[in-house]
Amino acid sequence: MKVIYKTLPLLLLLALLSSCKDFLGNVPKGYQIPTKVEEYELLLNDDNLVRLSGKDFDLMADEINVPVTLDENLYYQTTLRNMTPEWRRIYLYQAPFYGPDKLDNNYDAAYKRIFTYNSILTGLKTASGDEKEMSRVRAEALACRALEYLTLVGIYGPGYDSEYASEIKTIALLTDNDINHKDLSPASQQEVYRQIIADLEEAIPLLPLKPVGNAYRMSKAAGYGIYARAAWQMKDYKTALVNARKALELNSELVDYKKLELHAEEWAPGARNNYPSPLLNPENILIRLLSPPEGLNVYALVSHPVLSLFNGTEDMRRKIFITDALDGDPNACPPGELIWEPAIYPNVGISTPEMYLIAAECEARVGSRDEALRLLNHLRDYRIVDNKPLRISDKTELIRAVLDERQREFLFRGFFRIVDLKRRAQDPDFAVTITHHDEQGNPVVASPSSPDYLRVPLPAKVLSFWEHQK
Repeated sequence: MKVIYKTLPLLLLLALLSSCKDFLGNVPKGYQIPTKVEEYELLLNDDNLVRLSGKDFDLMADEINVPVTLDENLYYQTTLRNMTPEWRRIYLYQAPFYGPDKLDNNYDAAYKRIFTYNSILTGLKTASGDEKEMSRVRAEALACRALEYLTLVGIYGPGYDSEYASEIKTIALLTDNDINHKDLSPASQQEVYRQIIADLEEAIPLLPLKPVGNAYRMSKAAGYGIYARAAWQMKDYKTALVNARKALELNSELVDYKKLELHAEEWAPGARNNYPSPLLNPENILIRLLSPPEGLNVYALVSHPVLSLFNGTEDMRRKIFITDALDGDPNACPPGELIWEPAIYPNVGISTPEMYLIAAECEARVGSRDEALRLLNHLRDYRIVDNKPLRISDKTELIRAVLDERQREFLFRGFFRIVDLKRRAQDPDFAVTITHHDEQGNPVVASPSSPDYLRVPLPAKVLSFWEHQK
């Protein structure tokens, strides 16, 4: 995939500045600092900003089947034996995931992007140019920063707990571009979420109805979508519902998967099927890709519980995203197994399917169960051949149906699954215990009752930096 934007080299000072001191990087020399609003806007076109971190964390969840051994004839398998040391530790929950001399690229890249947004916000205070344009560029930077922090706190923090949110320490909260910070200690969960909400509430009224250029840039619908996701993560289902509805009022379009063509013998994003590219996909309200853009860049066997979710229907998601004949090779996976084939660029930004499912779950929890069913069945009509509408009256079963649909829809979307599971951990009706196995076949359990359930540990370098500051 080629991102369509390029940023002027003279502006790269802000985009290349990666951090604070040891943990964020050095200041390059010989670059010019922007002074005009149009120059700061060009920074929003930097192709480094179209990513979100968290592609490795599929390995922590319940969607992947990792055999202990490798059959030489089945070279596509991801196994414990052929995993990198980092991936093996992630899969077996062996903290720290990255050694003291290794970067956690998920964390590092996110803070580089945050630094760019902070630099825009700081620079606009003294920049020259049209005030209306100034407000719009500021709004975009605020909303983008909110999404980055929302993703980070979801990955590196526990599920949101309003009772203890003020006590739980999570990630560093940086709101300026000062590279000489004296205090980079972790902020509380409450402080991070308050900043996210504050950024969004300031940004949304000033965001454009249509993005500048294309959906890699921010829009009002995207702002509402981020707010919906934030409130959903906080289990504030009333607020999440309001904002998901507002996002859908601006964009409710879905792709009819039943009309997609399948070419099982071909492999490449977009080659095995005619699933639309990110820019041509009307479901994409805001495009953010994983790195690499197809997500987990391995051929992974799909767990049997996930496969069972597709039983009983002709679900096009099963046909489009999962295969037993990779590259046309029927020996690509063992009998009875299927491979996740990342032949698409999955969007982890804001999309209409996510808004439908957030709205459906929230309606089931705090609104109309009939409306929840309508929203759920509407999405399924675009995914399942001859879909038979679900008819569910029990509240718990209806919520579970939405959660199952969420897993089918967002299979192997990096951080999506672990954030969802952490959100559900305190609810015994929907909490999920995950069991992986080491080389000896011993179970390694992630229990939702644990305070560290699916919480990605902060990088060793960051922890060392904080200890040095004390």
